[in-house]
Amino acid sequence: MAGMEGEALRARNEALRGEVDSLLSIFEQQQREFAAAQARLATATVSAWSTDNLIRVTANSAGVPVEVHVDPEAFKRSTPEKLGRSITEATQAAANLAGEEARRAFGSVGQLGVDIPDLPDLVPGAPSIKDLVHQLLPDPAAAPEEPVELDPEAEEEYYRNRSYLEGGK
Repeated sequence: MAGMEGEALRARNEALRGEVDSLLSIFEQQQREFAAAQARLATATVSAWSTDNLIRVTANSAGVPVEVHVDPEAFKRSTPEKLGRSITEATQAAANLAGEEARRAFGSVGQLGVDIPDLPDLVPGAPSIKDLVHQLLPDPAAAPEEPVELDPEAEEEYYRNRSYLEGGK
């Protein structure tokens, strides 16, 4: 009887060892893909135009503008208020594109281990790979879909009263 129990225990241990080895292999692959995605995004940029084609904003992978191009005709064809809205629109569009690019880059990392337990499921207190991916890729629904409309009267009041010199007071 002891021989059969020992044999069953060894078989369970071997099966568990195989599962752990498989999980470690997937985890290592996720780490490699995550590092590769980070490297690609470190140098990636996206560009977006305003709908009036007067402003082009180039942003890095975090959505931070790194270049703003103003069409030479912009000052002839637009007003400062409209140009401000165009800059806002193009900046938001570039930020949204950057978010999409990041989701694409990290998407394969998140999909790799979708059917396996996460690291904390196996090792209490270990960092969650799934949580890390979700932190890096915020919910796209949280980002505004439409450009923020500036209130021309509030903007005029702001500049007329020189509030921008007083820290917005």
